[in-house]
Amino acid sequence: MKQLLKNPATNAIGLSLFTAFYSLIFIVTAGHVEFVNLLYYSRSDGKSSFWTGWSYFLASGYHAYIAYVLIALSILVVLMLLTRRHPYDEYHTDVLIKCLAVATILTLAAIAIFYLLVLSEPNGIVEKFTLFIVIHWVTVVLADLVYVLICRWR
Repeated sequence: MKQLLKNPATNAIGLSLFTAFYSLIFIVTAGHVEFVNLLYYSRSDGKSSFWTGWSYFLASGYHAYIAYVLIALSILVVLMLLTRRHPYDEYHTDVLIKCLAVATILTLAAIAIFYLLVLSEPNGIVEKFTLFIVIHWVTVVLADLVYVLICRWR
């Protein structure tokens, strides 16, 4: 596994595939009538809450802007990864593993919180799952960005 992680292109391909998948979903669903109809809190009684605001944000299609920002960050990370002329050494591979471990821990924490949210109120599953995906995607992209920046300076 470490041999695979030593090649910057491996990281670039993984991040690119991840970003392509989520960005396609976010951009296609932005403003799509069927997606908007799946949102629970935007049709609720009008109580002001975090979930109502998030639901209106999604119903307005603004999650496409999240996708655009994360695409831009991913392109930056991929360019920085691919401009590296030689494989990473043991130190850099260990840093990558630590960054991926942090992303994994944060994702597992988000899964636990997501599960509790769904158990406490199963309504609004689309809003909750979309928030989980945003947190997961941001965590992975930022962990990769931190990794690339750390490796640039050392």
